[in-house]
Amino acid sequence: MENWKSDLDAYFKDQKITKKEIQEKEVSARKAVKRFMKNEVIPAFESLQKEFAKHKRNLEIDAKKDWAAAMVKRNKHKEFVYEVNINSDDEKLIVSKSVYTENKKGKLKVRVEGKIRNEENSLLLKAIKKDDIIRDFIDYYKDATRIK
Repeated sequence: MENWKSDLDAYFKDQKITKKEIQEKEVSARKAVKRFMKNEVIPAFESLQKEFAKHKRNLEIDAKKDWAAAMVKRNKHKEFVYEVNINSDDEKLIVSKSVYTENKKGKLKVRVEGKIRNEENSLLLKAIKKDDIIRDFIDYYKDATRIK
């Protein structure tokens, strides 16, 4: 009859270990996101910012823990917005983008949502690099602002 006590003890010990593992994974994920934003996303946007300034465009950067956006303005007129979003899916960190361009009324609307093109053709955070973000940004910017 005493087996239930040891069974219950084992259950609670397992729960403590599981809770600790979950906390460690969350901390690790937060660090990975912070590193990605600091080493890939923000430097990509800052590089673009310098180049756009040479062409009389103001590129404003806004960033949070798991999100960053770059807005291109020409003569105070919002021309283009590119967002990078980070989410967790089945314990994997995935990166996506949202691209906002002008509609016929001159308002910015979501045009594209999806993955950032990269060599591995992956959504995973570890596959996306600064150069991938820059290349993807420029491709969509040129397409959105091309004179038709």
